[in-house]
Amino acid sequence: MSNLTLYIGNYNYSSWSLRAWQILRKTELPFESVMIDLDIPGYKEKLLQVSDAGTVPVLNVNGDVIPDSLAIAEFCAKAVPNLWPKDPKDLAEAKRIVRKMHEGFDAIRREAPMNLRRRTEGPMPDDCLKEAEEISAMWDELLGRHNGPFLFDDWTIADAFYTPVATRFASYGLPRSVRSDTYISELMADYHFLEWEALAFTETHILPETDAVNA
Repeated sequence: MSNLTLYIGNYNYSSWSLRAWQILRKTELPFESVMIDLDIPGYKEKLLQVSDAGTVPVLNVNGDVIPDSLAIAEFCAKAVPNLWPKDPKDLAEAKRIVRKMHEGFDAIRREAPMNLRRRTEGPMPDDCLKEAEEISAMWDELLGRHNGPFLFDDWTIADAFYTPVATRFASYGLPRSVRSDTYISELMADYHFLEWEALAFTETHILPETDAVNA
């Protein structure tokens, strides 16, 4: 059995950490979580001690480090093959939209950073609203092609990658379709997400800039 340690950022704010942690929990492999408070004196030095990337999440596997959420997801998928859709066309589509989330949607990242404790409905910039509309339309299209309740019927890595985005819709009151709203509810009712959210609600650490965005 591999010795697994997952280094993560704050539960309330670290969207990439949530993705990796949730996927790893779905494997049911035993692992240790080590949380590093972000944006406090000395935090960068702590991150660089974990990996040269200086970011989280990082998965340490028997001394070897995997410093990227998508690479961590692929490691988990090798351990538990059903984390990706079985159908080849669905698999290709799932990997495409995961890559899109991994590399894109800059406006919604910038204007609506993950903040699980936040609930607001203030005005949002047009580029953020445009990306929210694009995401909702993509969800609707995929949910319409499958039986749900998730994007490819059963829960997959694709749902993990869009869970932090779903929380942004809830936190900032971003517009979405009825079908997408139901999907968001499904993601936020996931047992492992609720476990993460409960830890976020007990945190006392605050990132002032994130809490001030569009306040």
